Amino acid sequence: METKEKLKKEITDSFGELLSNDNYPPIAGRILGLFYTSDQKYFTFEEIKTALNISKSATSKALSFLNQINEVAYTYDEHNKRLRLFYLNIEGLVKRISTVLEAYKLQSKLFEQVLNLRNDDNSTLNNYIEKSILFSEDVLGFVQQKLEFHFEDILKDKIIL
Repeated sequence: METKEKLKKEITDSFGELLSNDNYPPIAGRILGLFYTSDQKYFTFEEIKTALNISKSATSKALSFLNQINEVAYTYDEHNKRLRLFYLNIEGLVKRISTVLEAYKLQSKLFEQVLNLRNDDNSTLNNYIEKSILFSEDVLGFVQQKLEFHFEDILKDKIIL
């Protein structure tokens, strides 16, 4: 296997492993890896299945998952209206970052409420909760600022935030 192709395969497989830690099916991660490592913008179902050497069922399930969370979308081929062409949904990928940020902000607010309900019997846990709140405030504010800076064009056009 050619060095560049071998590296692309390794990276694609690494996406599968990495994203499985984030509760993605490994094949869904590999599909994202395929999009990222390819210069090709659109893939047919068959091209994805063949490139990753996966079953029709596994391909279908992973694409459905990625489509459901708006990270992959599809359009129809202009010459064959039944042929779906899958592509990375950039707006969906940025929205995912926003969604994760919002979830952590909510968790921080819940921690504040929980802390007000707790007594001092478990100071270790209370200390952890207090530090988590402070950590979240520092990190989330920074990440929110960087998200808006780096993806301003996408966020403004789609009003994601």
